[in-house]
Amino acid sequence: MVRHQEIVQHFQAEGVCPYLTDHRKSRTEYLIFRQHVDPGIYGRLIKDGWRRYGKAMYRMQCPGCSLCVPMRIKAASVRVTPSSRRILQHNRDLLIIPRAPVFTEEHYLLWRTYSLWKHSSPPEELDETSYCQLFEPWSLIFEYRESGGDQRLLALSHLDPLVDGLSSVYFSFAPEAKGRSLGFFSMLAEAHIVASIEPRNLTLDTPISARPIISFYTEAMTEVIRSMSTGGVPEGRIDSRSAFQGYYYLGFWVPGAPKMDYKARISPFELALRDDESGAVCWKSCASRDEAMAHLREKDWPGLPPSEQSASSR
Repeated sequence: MVRHQEIVQHFQAEGVCPYLTDHRKSRTEYLIFRQHVDPGIYGRLIKDGWRRYGKAMYRMQCPGCSLCVPMRIKAASVRVTPSSRRILQHNRDLLIIPRAPVFTEEHYLLWRTYSLWKHSSPPEELDETSYCQLFEPWSLIFEYRESGGDQRLLALSHLDPLVDGLSSVYFSFAPEAKGRSLGFFSMLAEAHIVASIEPRNLTLDTPISARPIISFYTEAMTEVIRSMSTGGVPEGRIDSRSAFQGYYYLGFWVPGAPKMDYKARISPFELALRDDESGAVCWKSCASRDEAMAHLREKDWPGLPPSEQSASSR
């Protein structure tokens, strides 16, 4: 899959799980690229469950635990709930502005503030060099700004365009904007952008209004309700007229980890599950978190938290 001349190092590193609170051991497998990550190779690795940070591709290979499950969605299939409708409406005033992966002080300070506040990251690890690890020459930055006044920057999303969509690298937001549920809103917004514009054709510096995004989801839901009343489209199914039917890769879903478990609030979604015998990754569609957890329990998935393990015996 990977040409050897592209890779400098391939190794594993052990540590403590950064997601779950029981201090279980972690093991991360790394592929370090020579200069820049090759976009074509990267796209194939993403489909196989890898993630990117800087020139490194990584995946979790922890002893006795497989809870870091790669996740992706399609905007055309997302079901809008009353909760997600409120989040959409609450953020209707936002502008999303695609930018080149270039360092700016404003971006760096927001990322640093978020990392200190949300993750209690050691300040000495939050220098400009560490921030620039989020960049690749072909990646993108999405600014989430208020549409009025001085267009205050509220959130920052680092993304990698792929042949089949977008891959989320990192998302940070201003602590004072925590009531907006910007992490969840960004999933809906960026999935819609994948569905409406082929990511490689995005125009830099041209604002994308949140209003068409809201209309896409709310109008589609209205159509679902209308079809259900006439015995047409099955519940939750959205017939999209989107130009590009791509995927939005969300990174890892970690059941039981508050920092990561929120991703399963969106539905339906697909999970990259590795076959025990062949080792191949297959993407499984799940209608909800409950359905996904039932599947993992049925397979005795390694590493489920005690509360999830006990649920399987009831």
